[in-house]
Amino acid sequence: MAYRVMIKEEIRKIAKKIGIEKIGFGEKSVVALFPYFVKGETGNVSMYARGMDYHHVAEEKLKQIEKELKAFGARETLVHIDKGGLDDRGAALSAGLGFLGKNGMVICEEFGSYFFIGQVVHDLNIEKDSPIDTSCLSCGACIRACPGGALSDDGFEIEKCLSEITQKKGELQEDERKLVADNGLCWGCDVCQRVCPHNKGLATTAIPEFLKDRITDLNIGDVENLSNREFKEKYGNYAFSWRGKAVLERNLNILFEKEKL
Repeated sequence: MAYRVMIKEEIRKIAKKIGIEKIGFGEKSVVALFPYFVKGETGNVSMYARGMDYHHVAEEKLKQIEKELKAFGARETLVHIDKGGLDDRGAALSAGLGFLGKNGMVICEEFGSYFFIGQVVHDLNIEKDSPIDTSCLSCGACIRACPGGALSDDGFEIEKCLSEITQKKGELQEDERKLVADNGLCWGCDVCQRVCPHNKGLATTAIPEFLKDRITDLNIGDVENLSNREFKEKYGNYAFSWRGKAVLERNLNILFEKEKL
């Protein structure tokens, strides 16, 4: 038992040293939160996509946790950041890192819901942390504010989510185009987070990679004359690039058409 406690203490020390402010221990996993909130910003790009792609940032840090776990004898490990089918939100809840909001987001006291979740799955016998008993205020602000009406007391309809719509490939339906135009967003949506009382008074992230070379706004001139290769070279380190140039250009054309009216 003492050895397992020591492992947890050492992992927490390493995490703090490499800039991971909050971790928890789930069932055979170390779960980490990566806050990305920046105070005082506006823009037509969702806040999560304005800094360096979180997959790169989180993976680099989690690999250092993985290395430490292997030093303690782990033979089978896996670094996971929302790609690969594992339930990162469920892992965070199980590890006591937060509670589930009405908007489907995990919420924690320090970071609200403005954070990414990553985990290192392992085969060590480390005691897991307990889920917390805090719960969402259930004020309904996110449900009332959702632009597409995707949220309700019955759950979440992903096809109505503005963030999902901005990431769809192909042509959008007229009602979807109107939703993009009326909300002035070319990528993602932060409305349900912005109105959440659990997100009031948050501090700006201390993760330097999320603060460097931020892009808060894009216009059609930023992308329309780029080849696909040039687009990838220019924006490949940002999460909004993962669907390719065509999706972003379509959204910006919708916004540009509205501006001309």
